[in-house]
Amino acid sequence: MARYDVFLANALADREKAELIVRRLRALKFKVRYDKKREHTTPTPKDYRDADNSRSILVLWSKESCNLSSRDSDWVHAIAHHARSKGDVLVQAGLDSAVPDEPFSSDPRFPLAGMGPRKLVIGYYELVETLGSRDGRSGLRDWLTLKASDKDGKEAWKQTHPEDPLAQVAKPKATAAPTPKAAPARAEISPIPFQTPPSATPAPAVIEDRLGPIMLAMVGAIILGMLVLSGALRSGTTGTAPASPDGTLLVEQCPAGQIPAYLLDQQVRPPLEPGPIIDDTE
Repeated sequence: MARYDVFLANALADREKAELIVRRLRALKFKVRYDKKREHTTPTPKDYRDADNSRSILVLWSKESCNLSSRDSDWVHAIAHHARSKGDVLVQAGLDSAVPDEPFSSDPRFPLAGMGPRKLVIGYYELVETLGSRDGRSGLRDWLTLKASDKDGKEAWKQTHPEDPLAQVAKPKATAAPTPKAAPARAEISPIPFQTPPSATPAPAVIEDRLGPIMLAMVGAIILGMLVLSGALRSGTTGTAPASPDGTLLVEQCPAGQIPAYLLDQQVRPPLEPGPIIDDTE
């Protein structure tokens, strides 16, 4: 199966007229291979490959493409010779009154001189019929004679030619609204009541609640003990001073704020007389 319906070959100087023909052919649903960015003047392997994958090779002859001294004319002639060698695939048209060299001068050409954006010529109708017959299409000339506003006539033509690409233009499909994705179902997990084992240790919060009063009681007891001890020490220092065996006070205390008299008296009392040594072990 051919990839293209038409392979178009033209001189670079005829690019504007070539693009007009391409637009009209594509409007009739022909698949046209046209390289509008071509700058090379020698056919590339891709040029030959695409030409081989086309049902028809349309060569546009003009003053520029027939000029053998032009390097760009070499590209057009090379494609034309390649098409002629392949059999019944070469289709030729003339953009002006120029005549190509042999052997193309003896071949029929569809005259397209005078064709414009709003004007069709007899040669274009014949060209379209020839290209369509090679693709198994018919009635294209009748389609071209219909006015753009004649919707009923075009609809009747489509019913007469239901297999033609013009009748099989797909209508734009309504875009279905995307179906929102359902949220994944969550597994319901029943809560398990917490049960404290009989031998389990009380929770830290319970221990803290119990330690609070105990700590307060211990601190209170320590403070109370310190107060009692302090009172006992005070009462021991304010009591009666110790006395000797004969009743003499060894230490005399004076009221607070006064100095003992013996400290003021410079006379030193005589030392005590030593008594007899008593053996109390018997």
